[in-house]
Amino acid sequence: MSYWYAFFVIIGIISILILIFGLPRKKSTRQPNIEGLDNPEVAKAFEKMTNFLPFKLLRRKVISRLKKFNPSGKLVDIGCGSGNLIIQIAEKLPKLNLVGVDISSEILELAKKRAIEKKVDNKVEFKNGTVEKLPFPNNSIDFIISTFSLHHWVNPIKAFKEIYRILKESGTFLIFDFRRDSRKFFYGFLTFITKVVVPKALKNINEPLNSIQASYTVDEIHQFFSQVSFQNTEIKPFLTWMFISGKK
Repeated sequence: MSYWYAFFVIIGIISILILIFGLPRKKSTRQPNIEGLDNPEVAKAFEKMTNFLPFKLLRRKVISRLKKFNPSGKLVDIGCGSGNLIIQIAEKLPKLNLVGVDISSEILELAKKRAIEKKVDNKVEFKNGTVEKLPFPNNSIDFIISTFSLHHWVNPIKAFKEIYRILKESGTFLIFDFRRDSRKFFYGFLTFITKVVVPKALKNINEPLNSIQASYTVDEIHQFFSQVSFQNTEIKPFLTWMFISGKK
């Protein structure tokens, strides 16, 4: 009996791997999307979703990647949302001077409350702003990080030029986002999440499925960098996401 059990477990694992890695990648035209985070109900729904286990695991992955850069000085989190990531950075890397920037005043209020609850409000500052017009002077920031925000940027070329403007010489950026050319299996999974799991406010705006449909492919990111003077740019694609980094 134990041999048959082991056999079926192995077959099951192989089947899952084939589903995830063997299915073709999705080929689709990008569908730009602005979710309306200024809507209080949407902001609260996003806040609830960021506490789901997959998002917690992804934040750990981002922080692990960030530590490899050994950042110092002033770090800005663009599109910081409700502050989950930047607050964890404050806890893990307490010597950094941290600023979270987001377009939504509503969600920044949630971030400020979370920082107070976690007792890191003396380490993190929050500012309202957009990636196309960041509230910082030229050559003033040591490190920029952004997670699940790139696909919202209205004008990515202008945004990357703005990032370039505020970074110090040899300053570094690290971006983490979905990739639109993910496996079809993941699209099916996100469709299920959008239709069944997420709060009603997100279902009404077709999230998170809309986010991956609004994200970019690896080739498209390479095209952006051909228009901005960053040094040592690197794109590390994974199953359904990618890390994008570079220096000024």
